Amino acid sequence: MEILTVKDQEKCYGEEFPQQVFKERSALDPHHHTQQLADIITSYMEPLGMTENQRNNLSALSQGAPVIIGGQQAGLFISPLYTIHKIISIIVLAKEQSEQLNRPIVPVFWIAGEDHDFSEVNHAYIYDKSSVALKKIKVATKRQVETSMSDFIVTDEEKKDTINDFISALEETEQTKHIYQLLSSLPNRWTDQFKQLVHELFKNSGLLLIDSNDQSFRRLEKETFKYLLKYHEAIHNSFVTGQEKSVQAGQEKMIETGTNVHLFMKYENQRQLLNFEEGKYKLNKSEDTFTREELLRLIDSEPELFSNNVVTRPVMQELMFNTLAFVGGPSEIKYWSELADIFSYIGRPMPILVPRMRMTYVNQRIQKLLEQYDLEIQEILMIGMKTLQQQFLTQEENKQLLDAVRQLEHELAGRFNELQQHAESPQVKQLLDSNLKHHYQQLDYFKTAYHRELRIKNEVILRHFKEIELTVNPRSGLQERTWHPMQLINETDFCIFNKLSDQLVYTNDQVVIKL
Repeated sequence: MEILTVKDQEKCYGEEFPQQVFKERSALDPHHHTQQLADIITSYMEPLGMTENQRNNLSALSQGAPVIIGGQQAGLFISPLYTIHKIISIIVLAKEQSEQLNRPIVPVFWIAGEDHDFSEVNHAYIYDKSSVALKKIKVATKRQVETSMSDFIVTDEEKKDTINDFISALEETEQTKHIYQLLSSLPNRWTDQFKQLVHELFKNSGLLLIDSNDQSFRRLEKETFKYLLKYHEAIHNSFVTGQEKSVQAGQEKMIETGTNVHLFMKYENQRQLLNFEEGKYKLNKSEDTFTREELLRLIDSEPELFSNNVVTRPVMQELMFNTLAFVGGPSEIKYWSELADIFSYIGRPMPILVPRMRMTYVNQRIQKLLEQYDLEIQEILMIGMKTLQQQFLTQEENKQLLDAVRQLEHELAGRFNELQQHAESPQVKQLLDSNLKHHYQQLDYFKTAYHRELRIKNEVILRHFKEIELTVNPRSGLQERTWHPMQLINETDFCIFNKLSDQLVYTNDQVVIKL
């Protein structure tokens, strides 16, 4: 395995932070509840069978050690790859900062189990080499999910059918049987599947996990929920002001929300958004209303009914963990910047926002094709494989022939214009227009047929280009946004991501891994 970096020409991730920034941030006093937090995570992870490294990190956490943290919704059998890359970034950065600061820095992954958008997480893509196509695998269920994903449990039949579809899409290798056994051993609760898979892949690194919807964790958050509700007007105003500042500074507006409370509540078995209107708290899917006192009593007795939205989730995360840095994707980093005034209001400095590393994997087959056609991986990542394919076809065209066709079209327009001058009636002019249109249609048909023949003539090359596209640039985007981590495990081994965690150094540049 060879690891290369490709310079980020567009600087879309900005500059890396100087070490002094981390040193200053690490000097913040820890929260008073660090022992409780460590106990909750211990209970959450205990059934998995923790490693010595994980227990050491829990001990450090209980004593107030800062964390490098990031989170993600639980996708189908993890998916997609950028979730893995976020975890690797957390582990690598925590390791580097532990060495730089000469103290334990704990890697933590926050599973966003409170989210309820099933359509975002119920599918995965597998690259089918035999047909040179992407295959979309969906969870075999027709049920609607209206509450948090942590509450969603697949049936045995749904789980079996989904696993069979998933495995059948993979090319059979030495790893396929082991992947099947691992997936079959997973629990039926959605976020527990994610939790077990991530633990299996990264337990030796010492990674700690927590589900934001865990009931014990919710009880720890109880006082913060009360605070967020009591002062939601000021928090909302701070959000609006901060977002306006961000937009005025030239930043694209990232957060769209229809609430001024920025909290969800589970009611009538649905996760519903709270809003404050005319002195009452209303839910977006029910007719019932609540007073502030009623909601405060509910938070006190049943905190698990409440959850954060995109505005208050970062605040809750910061008030639960002693955060050295938050690792996020490009969109996350942008929307966090809109929350700066909220952090000022609550009197807590915003954590260092670090973009996750971006990685692209290139197997030996694709490496040979790149060499064969003199293609550079950097060029593909910058402008896309579809553009390069079109450039190739343009070079292969019979330019003299196509120029002659264009000249003929021009001449026809001129000749028919002359004929129009001699037409004695509107009916004749209409006939000439129809006739010219017919000629144009015939020439368009010829050009379409010619380009079809050009593609047939270069069928082998275009198939190779398609292979490169679906591997390096699928769906006209980065590989990590489409490919599934199990595809790479299937082609290599279960240790691939652990090896990367050990070998990588944190970088803002694109990382290319030659397998």
